[in-house]
Amino acid sequence: MSDQTINETVAPAHTHERLEFTIPSVIERMHDVLNELTERLEARGLVQPHSHLFVALDEAIANAIKHGNKSDPDKNVHIIADMSDEEVTFIITDEGDGFDLANLPDPTDPHYLMRPCGRGVMLIYHLMDDVQYNERGNQVKMKKKAEKQ
Repeated sequence: MSDQTINETVAPAHTHERLEFTIPSVIERMHDVLNELTERLEARGLVQPHSHLFVALDEAIANAIKHGNKSDPDKNVHIIADMSDEEVTFIITDEGDGFDLANLPDPTDPHYLMRPCGRGVMLIYHLMDDVQYNERGNQVKMKKKAEKQ
């Protein structure tokens, strides 16, 4: 995975594990991170194969790249995944100016229903157990409890 930095702390199975990624604002780099996270989360038994959690993660990282950093490859997206046996927490931070969550258009408004985009934040809230944006609007923290079989 060129053009990215990976810092990881690996603990024995079924304890705490933290992965950190720094990638340039290029969508293709996002897929490398998602593949790595998919493998780790499935191996730990935190998610089922084809979990909807990855839709939320994909949306959050894509939003950071496209909207936060405006696809500027000189700006980075920082991704942290903290995993325990009970849950996973993701923190995605971009280097952009941020946004005001209260000023996002309502994607269920009839005027916006036919738009091909604009539903990512709604999906994130729907798919994750807890979602928090920082005051600046350039960081999202998402939590998901382990998906029991």
